[in-house]
Amino acid sequence: MMLFFLKKELMRMAIARRNARHPFDYQFAENYSLEGSESPLVNNSYYFSAHGESLSVFARLGKRTSMDETWFAVFMDGKMFSLKREFFPAGESPLKVEKKDGVWTIEYNGVLNEANSVSFRGRFVSDRAPIDFTSDMPSERMATAMANEKWSKDFFKELQSISGQCHYEQEGVLEGEMTLSGKSLNFSLPCVRDHSFGKRDWNYMNNHLWLMAVSPELQMNYSLVSYPAMSVLEVGNFRDESGQQFLREANLDFQQINKGTIPQELSFELSLDDGRTIPVEAKVLGCVSYHFQDGEYILHENIAEYNIGGKSCRGILEIGFNRDGSRFFNHRDLTTFKR
Repeated sequence: MMLFFLKKELMRMAIARRNARHPFDYQFAENYSLEGSESPLVNNSYYFSAHGESLSVFARLGKRTSMDETWFAVFMDGKMFSLKREFFPAGESPLKVEKKDGVWTIEYNGVLNEANSVSFRGRFVSDRAPIDFTSDMPSERMATAMANEKWSKDFFKELQSISGQCHYEQEGVLEGEMTLSGKSLNFSLPCVRDHSFGKRDWNYMNNHLWLMAVSPELQMNYSLVSYPAMSVLEVGNFRDESGQQFLREANLDFQQINKGTIPQELSFELSLDDGRTIPVEAKVLGCVSYHFQDGEYILHENIAEYNIGGKSCRGILEIGFNRDGSRFFNHRDLTTFKR
């Protein structure tokens, strides 16, 4: 136990120093492009997830030199409408995501569920600061993940496989117009925008979970990922009327997400850095599954209903698994992780 805390403290201080030397460059990140890149593993991904009481929308454009990974789905009045084709040649995705005059716009004109025509245009507006997963999350979270591993020269070399990825999120509002199967409506939905870029090899991931809920009153994020180099990394944040707080610890039962199947319900508690403990309950409402690198990694994007500290809202429950089930959490004893 003493060795774990010593390793954790050494890493916490090293990470804090690194973050201070290399602050997040928002302008660079916003203007990143694949220009000059040749590797098919380099990714530039734009994701939007917007949710109201009866309408949810999520969209993702993952640009690569060889293809456009494309998601677009509308969950309306209890029914899921989604784009069935997952990949398009580079630059040919029907989903258009771009920044015009400082505002991110999403456009999609096409068919969902094979037969439902849709015309969609949304604008993301925000006055909230972005949250960078490297520099804004407490260094204790990454330090804990590293301290749970056996240290060696090979371990630190292997860590380079997950470095170099920039990932940040911003809370705001997605507003616009949509016509779906002849029904037109205007919408204004609480939304989280996610941008990540750098090397992303889906097959390098063992498994992951992302829980995100958003409403005018609150926004919650809990992210867990397992890599060969790092068996479990947990980070998160929570915003309500008291402001933005960050995850100190979560007590989610890992056994619930270690089966290679979608958990229909999850219940756990988030401990925050302001001393509060927030109960979280999630229930799946609808799902779209995505298949990466010839099925080496399968990701399930679920619309979910949340109860967070007694307040109801909606969001997503995203969970993914490597095709090799023996790799989940590196096949370690889940009771041995210190969190």
